Amino acid sequence: MKALKLLLLAAALGPTLMQAQVTHDSAAAAVDRYLAVLNYEALPHDSMLVLNTVVSYHGMPDTFYMERLYAYGEMHRVIVRNKAGEIVTGLCTNGTDRYREYSTHEGWWVELSPDIFADKLQPYDFRGPLYRWRERGIQLTYQGTSENEGHLMQTVKAEQLNRFTRYYLFDTENSLMVLFKEVNQAMTGSISMFGNPVDWKVLHEYQPLGASLIVRQESYLRNGVLTIMETEAHFTVRDNLLFNQDVLR
Repeated sequence: MKALKLLLLAAALGPTLMQAQVTHDSAAAAVDRYLAVLNYEALPHDSMLVLNTVVSYHGMPDTFYMERLYAYGEMHRVIVRNKAGEIVTGLCTNGTDRYREYSTHEGWWVELSPDIFADKLQPYDFRGPLYRWRERGIQLTYQGTSENEGHLMQTVKAEQLNRFTRYYLFDTENSLMVLFKEVNQAMTGSISMFGNPVDWKVLHEYQPLGASLIVRQESYLRNGVLTIMETEAHFTVRDNLLFNQDVLR
């Protein structure tokens, strides 16, 4: 039933999404279809997207509460608190001239350069790691199709020299990403692999939000620790002050 709903939504968003060219395809085409299904550009310009996420670890007591705000014009605000209500991560930008991070040492906000802010924001951007792949200059190569647990998948390889090698798997039926694997690279003169590969099951469930899809449940397994994230999303009246003030409210 869930797969049928996703297929119907994808068809409504655009008929071309359902015409995946499996045999003669490219990395750009696979990624473009994935981003088109999510349809981030359809988010209302006069509203503010609010995402509240509970982050927990299987078999461990740690729990974190993450609030992410997004408004048109690249306005972002991220606040992560621990179970005691203390801020452990804070990022805020109005998209033009204010890029700030909450310093737990100082108990206040400090200025960041736009580039450093973009790097710090990337893990919290609800649009995912592939949204800015063209701007960041990460090389993508198409790896063809393969079967994964009875489903036909397309694989795209993303590589950034001396940083990481990632493999993104997309379901050919609905263009959504279902699996992400990463191998880190040592920061040395010659590339060498170290650490354990990361199996990141990005797709558990998406929730419709207007004409877009938002990840509702996701998890990833890193070095034997399973992280589980549950997100509730809604729109509210846009409040520009939240992206310009340092007041936590």
